[in-house]
Amino acid sequence: MITIKDIALKTKLSSATVSRILNHDPTLKVPETTRNRVLEEARRMGYIKRKFNRRSTYRPMKIGIVQWYTMEKELQDPFYLAIRIATENTLHRSNVEIIRHFKDETSKGELASVDGLICIGKFSREEIAEFRKITDHVIFIDMNMDRIYVNSLVLDFRNAVFDALNYLTSLGHKKIGFLGGIEMTSDQNRYPDSRRYFFQEYCQNHGLVYKRYVKEDEFTIESGYRMMKEMILSKDLPTAIFAASDSIALGAMRALFEYHYRIPQDISLLGFNNDPSSAFTNPPLTTIHVPCEKMGEIAAMTMLEMRSQKKVYPRRITVPCELVIRQSCASIK
Repeated sequence: MITIKDIALKTKLSSATVSRILNHDPTLKVPETTRNRVLEEARRMGYIKRKFNRRSTYRPMKIGIVQWYTMEKELQDPFYLAIRIATENTLHRSNVEIIRHFKDETSKGELASVDGLICIGKFSREEIAEFRKITDHVIFIDMNMDRIYVNSLVLDFRNAVFDALNYLTSLGHKKIGFLGGIEMTSDQNRYPDSRRYFFQEYCQNHGLVYKRYVKEDEFTIESGYRMMKEMILSKDLPTAIFAASDSIALGAMRALFEYHYRIPQDISLLGFNNDPSSAFTNPPLTTIHVPCEKMGEIAAMTMLEMRSQKKVYPRRITVPCELVIRQSCASIK
């Protein structure tokens, strides 16, 4: 019978490394070529894996992914959908079992047996406490907390907003509007939007006219259309609009076209997220690129690393964003 030691001799690796590869240990860090070489050699030599030894400390990792959206709403939001898919793809590559939970699923019973939780979106204090009772290995994606008492992965909103506004002011804009969205946690408390906070901070520090051009509704195309139309009908427009999401920007773009405003000749428009559709609007949308896929990948890798930690020390990981300049912004003539 072919043994792990035989494969180790053939591949010139240690028996321990070969064993962990054959058992799909997600905490083992080896090149993909090495992993494939061991699996291929085991197949070629006719290695038959022994039945699971109950005394062994190793077992496949099980991770719960909790989405704060319903499945239907997630399909309408490319930001959160992209994060979840990237998270799952990274975990799948390490042969991790995934338990998925959406907001509209009332029972969380399946999550009781997981080794860790990756929670995507905005959650109430009660929900956070509930998740921490299940496991100490919890990571929250896109949820800022004043105190670091759980692991979180957030965006660098401050520099992202400042980069956007630095660009608009460099084009000569001094009257800049803000179209944002309102998000509520499950306990009906409003989640504070860092984009609006840093937008106001920047405008105040740079003497910009903005207060009468701030509107908030939802993070949807429809709300972007409504807010922009309301601003148009007021007969008082800024020279530039900063939208808190590309979806809002697309709705605003539609309203401006309907009322015969030209972008960027009459008004500049800048979005946030860099959704796939933003490069194909007319004109292509200048926006802030948010690395959704990278956020999911980092969260998954952090969870895999935490498995070997007896004591979890919470940390906040901040991910940078990048300004993507296209054709929807122009200098004031």
